[in-house]
Amino acid sequence: MSDAPESAAPESASPRAVRLTLTLLNPRRVYHRARLEHPENLPSSGPALLVSNHGRLDFDCFILMSLVLRRRARPVRLLADHLWFKLPGIRRLWWLAGAVDGTPENARALLERGDFVLTYPGGVREIMGSRFRREHLDWEGRTGFARVALETGAPIVPVLGLGVNSGHVFLTSGRTLGRLLFQRVLGLGAAYSGYRDPLTIGLLPLPLPYSTAVHLPLPCRVKYIVGEPILPAGSEADLAARVKQAMEAMMAGRPA
Repeated sequence: MSDAPESAAPESASPRAVRLTLTLLNPRRVYHRARLEHPENLPSSGPALLVSNHGRLDFDCFILMSLVLRRRARPVRLLADHLWFKLPGIRRLWWLAGAVDGTPENARALLERGDFVLTYPGGVREIMGSRFRREHLDWEGRTGFARVALETGAPIVPVLGLGVNSGHVFLTSGRTLGRLLFQRVLGLGAAYSGYRDPLTIGLLPLPLPYSTAVHLPLPCRVKYIVGEPILPAGSEADLAARVKQAMEAMMAGRPA
């Protein structure tokens, strides 16, 4: 089987292959005692754009995707960073799990087809700006998800990840190691100049580069809280602000 196409309307692997790949990627679902709260807020049919917060827990997106598949019997298509689709072996693995290159074209095509689509507006910037055991949002200037929702009419479902910043303790900013890894070793362009690779402490009390320690998180408890769907209306900026306010209300433990 060839690698997944990077064009619009990307096809997924078979349901069996997706389920198997997510299972293989997710021994941590049990390790982190992960659970999904209020799955009834996820539509039983039709498209939905799931919007969540990024954290230091490596690739927790696959834990969330697995939980949604188990609880709602619907696969999730992850809008992944372009970086992973530059690496052939990783690209194939991520495609088997349901991920696609995170372009607006792919997002629109998947939503128009009636899929669940998962995105993290904060990206790497949100991960690197996070604090240990505290969730936060860093979406400044990142409203593309709202534009796609308005264009397709798909509801936005906020999903708050709690515990996703408790897997690793960052000891350094990671700027120097980031330049070495992403610019010199991998030879990536200026678009990745902000990527970092901090020294971290995880399960082993030994400072390691994040790219090395990525599979050794602390045994933190993780849960995902699904908020009520938000229907797309108004301007792009207004819709993005409404979603952010709903997420912040969920963080504060009050009704959105």
